[in-house]
Amino acid sequence: MEFLVECISLKTPKGRLTTFLVITILVFFAPYNRLSHLSAWPMLGWKSAPSIGLTRAYHLFLHGKILLAWHRNWLIYPVITIWVFILAKDMIKIYQQKRFKLSQSF
Repeated sequence: MEFLVECISLKTPKGRLTTFLVITILVFFAPYNRLSHLSAWPMLGWKSAPSIGLTRAYHLFLHGKILLAWHRNWLIYPVITIWVFILAKDMIKIYQQKRFKLSQSF
């Protein structure tokens, strides 16, 4: 239960990495046409918002359609850049924690 809270809250590096991996797998295997109605903005009455199309752009990006992802929503590239920095930082932190635990056991 505690790990589920970590994943939902994105509170820990392990929770963030797990959540990112699960979302990436879901988006990768989801049929593209199923991703078109995920945005909450149109349901709230907004015709346009900067985040509309990010999931579809991520899907296209994951499938190697880089230019189509750009045309769907160019903000996917700053988002991915930020994710990469956060995930790299989290992986380094997890590695350092494991290394510290190993050094304590000797």
